[in-house]
Amino acid sequence: MTGRTEYSAGPAAAYDKLDPGLLPGLGPHLGQGPTAHHGMADIAAVGEDDVVFVSGAVGGVGSPAGQIARCRGAARVIGSAGSPAKAAYLVNELGFDAAFDHHDGSPADRLQELAPEGISVFFDVVGGERYDAALRAARPGARFALCGSLSSRLGDAADRFPGPDRAAAEAGGVDLLPFSCHHTPEQTEAWQRHFRTRLGEGRLVHPRTVVEGGIEDVPGAFLSLPQGAHRGNDSVRLS
Repeated sequence: MTGRTEYSAGPAAAYDKLDPGLLPGLGPHLGQGPTAHHGMADIAAVGEDDVVFVSGAVGGVGSPAGQIARCRGAARVIGSAGSPAKAAYLVNELGFDAAFDHHDGSPADRLQELAPEGISVFFDVVGGERYDAALRAARPGARFALCGSLSSRLGDAADRFPGPDRAAAEAGGVDLLPFSCHHTPEQTEAWQRHFRTRLGEGRLVHPRTVVEGGIEDVPGAFLSLPQGAHRGNDSVRLS
């Protein structure tokens, strides 16, 4: 929280000392795995028989979230992406059961096609049309883990989508479960334990895009996140 800098100083309690042998390299420590794991395991409590829909599924949060749902025994995991190539990537490399390009027709129609019996879990980082599509496809008692709403924050004001329709969710018997991404040590430890185990089993990968450069390249890498330019978590290696 001290900003994107080459060095920072402060009270020792404000920092975590990393065990270099705990995870394979520094990349997973810098990823969004704890957010994805907390949302899927603790907030949505995904388990067997769940049909899960993940919006923004190629990003740093969505890509581990879908994989975690599969590892927890979900019956079906569906993701939305920004291009046909990324949709294919979700299925062929990350193990999603199905995926669609949200530019290819109505997200509601695509979700109806891929989950005709409805969804029981929605992991949302986007909001907007994909939230509305999930609401229409939701079974009674569905759990919506609301991690973010990029569609309400990006672009010109006229193009932004409103926040979640809570009245419609309540009418449909949907549980809206917004959660914070400020992690406790217990949440981080739970993710690391899950990551090591599933990585060893070959059931989970850590998608990551590395930008080579200097500290001056950090803003550009950050701005590329909402544009969907990369897959998985973005990191800058100071070379």
